[in-house]
Amino acid sequence: MSEGAQAVDLVLRHEYGRLVAALLREFGAHRLSIVEDGLSQAMLEGVLSWRTRGVPPNARAWLHRAARHRILDELRRQRRVEAMDEREEQPSGEAPPLAALSEDVHDDELQALFACAEPSIPVASQLVFALRTLCGFSTREIASRLVTSEENVQKRWERARGRLQEVDLKLELSAAEWPARSDAVLRMIYVLFTEGYFASTGDQTLRLDLCTEALRLGHLVAEHPRYTSPGALALVALMHLHHGRRDARVDGQGLPVLLEEQDRRRYHRAELALGLEALAAASRGGLESRYHLEAAIAAEHAFAPTFDATRWGVIVSLYDRLAKVDPSPLHELHGAIALSYAESPQAAMARLDRLRPPTWLRESYLWLATCADLHRRLGDHDRACLLYERAIALATPLERAPLERRLGACRLLAAGVQGA
Repeated sequence: MSEGAQAVDLVLRHEYGRLVAALLREFGAHRLSIVEDGLSQAMLEGVLSWRTRGVPPNARAWLHRAARHRILDELRRQRRVEAMDEREEQPSGEAPPLAALSEDVHDDELQALFACAEPSIPVASQLVFALRTLCGFSTREIASRLVTSEENVQKRWERARGRLQEVDLKLELSAAEWPARSDAVLRMIYVLFTEGYFASTGDQTLRLDLCTEALRLGHLVAEHPRYTSPGALALVALMHLHHGRRDARVDGQGLPVLLEEQDRRRYHRAELALGLEALAAASRGGLESRYHLEAAIAAEHAFAPTFDATRWGVIVSLYDRLAKVDPSPLHELHGAIALSYAESPQAAMARLDRLRPPTWLRESYLWLATCADLHRRLGDHDRACLLYERAIALATPLERAPLERRLGACRLLAAGVQGA
């Protein structure tokens, strides 16, 4: 992709959610379909124009104006325009007001995020709806990140959209409604960050635009007097503690670098310190959410002087607590990996043998690669090679690079043992 095309795509991704939120406030959530169609048309116009002329300095205002015109055209066509506010009935020669793009744009975004967390919608559908409507995720990206099929994502999207239109997506919620929706909103932001930091699709290990957008939304929640909470602060801490290691996570070709191979001199120490400060602030009330525990784990990795000097026993304990707060076979798997360094690969294998993971995990490249690593470290190179081969077959092109390096080294060791 050319530099110009990347700039256009970055603007579209960054502005999509803001524009949807602003337009919903202006036209009403019951006109969601019309808003999305109008914004899609405006973005298409932007792509066609900007890739040759360059992105204008006021790209968001340009897109808002273009989308607004398309929405008004559709409302007129449907003979609904008379129900609109008089301010929408301006002569076509006049520029439409940009009140929705003023200082309250951040509140628009937050209100739209919390409104998506409608309690009558299953959490999985809330997440799909928000990621697609406010974050601009594709169906494929959502399916990959939520470990489900594209068909399921589409069904969840359609059900959530239909239900939200039935109940009329309220952008103005009472103070009593915010806490019940907070967990869903934080999860939406975390999934957005995770897709950027561990990209599941495309040709980039890191998608820094998504990480930056998630951090921006996280700070909006954590710093807003109405929405802030210890969980929000902990999520901000977690994202900074990961993001501060971004440069060390990829090599010169953009391929992933395993934790034990990372050059810790490339860590962004100032950002890591910011994450630690946020974690301390989040922990003052004594709450222990999944974000607190994951941030504490990230801090152990970020501030360990070397891979071998990592406090693996502390990390095992944190994963054990995390598995109780937020039960997940993935937490159990990562806890076993930490145990392999805190105690031994044998102890980790014993824990995995007791785990009984779901099929989707047992047949994933992550599970197979973990088992391959453990067998390699136990000296069973033939078994490790078979597992690496199976993991590589399931991994994305970017995920294959470090596995292929280990497979090559493992084959040499296996051949050496056989030759001896």
